[in-house]
Amino acid sequence: MIPLGNRITGYIKKYIFNILKKRKEIFPKILSIEFTSACNAKCIMCPQPEMDRKKENMSFDVLQKVVDDCKGKPLKKINLFWMGDSTVDKNMIEKIRIIRKNLPNVKLYLSTNAQLLSEKRSRILLEEDLLDVINFDIDGLNKNTFEGIRVKLDFDVVTKNVKYFLNYKKELKKSVPETRVTIIDMKPTKDEISGFIAYWSSLADKVDVNHYNTWGGTQDELNYDDGHIKDEHHAKLTESTDSGFDFACTHPWEEMVVGADGRIGLCCLDHELNEQIGDVKSNSIEEIWQGDVINSYRTKMLNLDYSSIGSCANCNAHTFQSNKTWAKLQKN
Repeated sequence: MIPLGNRITGYIKKYIFNILKKRKEIFPKILSIEFTSACNAKCIMCPQPEMDRKKENMSFDVLQKVVDDCKGKPLKKINLFWMGDSTVDKNMIEKIRIIRKNLPNVKLYLSTNAQLLSEKRSRILLEEDLLDVINFDIDGLNKNTFEGIRVKLDFDVVTKNVKYFLNYKKELKKSVPETRVTIIDMKPTKDEISGFIAYWSSLADKVDVNHYNTWGGTQDELNYDDGHIKDEHHAKLTESTDSGFDFACTHPWEEMVVGADGRIGLCCLDHELNEQIGDVKSNSIEEIWQGDVINSYRTKMLNLDYSSIGSCANCNAHTFQSNKTWAKLQKN
């Protein structure tokens, strides 16, 4: 018999979880808009280079439809990117201006490899206050490591562009955007993590060490388990287990991804849009978020029926969600 105290705790957790779930099902908290599905890099840990989806830029009509759907809604944040690097899109600046003008209270977050982030673009982004956060993906402290991971990119060009942005922000005495530099903790970078943190911490506002994911099992496993300890400001890598998800994944309750062609995906890791849940050219974001298709996926996840969802069956995202409140509320 389950002790009374444990049963009461279980009831309370279930009650809180149900309230939280219903709130999340009203409208996405985060929206990822794919300005372009094209990229100028061929990174070893990314599925984009082999992606079957058409490499294209989002039209202004699709973007405006997305923006209109979000007006007056409880949207908190927009990622101005998804599978491609937004700097590839020559209309990137104009698209960000449209979003900033129409959704002034939504936090705008750009992540880029910075190869094509020219000085002109940096000046516009900073002078017009177009971003709240900008993240520079630099996987490697040394040139050889970086160029072996971020194939087709030039380490010297990237670091030069990043430093120009950081220095110009200081010159303007701007407090925003928050500047971040990111490295993925994986086999090729594990010996450079501490040096990377030390080097970039003095230049950027924040340094992030990200957990490596396999993009639904489509990429080679580059995680490691050798007791490597990160900087004290970064959590230790959570080990993968054979059990996979023992809770409902947070993605279909947290974030909506809009592909360059307007199709909506179940998850940011479903790079091929295999689990398409709608299309903004046919329905509103709210209708899709509250619709039967996404709710059928949610029900499967609540029942831990991941094997029936092709893009989720081999996903390792559970390794960096398991310690979150969302997951803990579902566990006994």
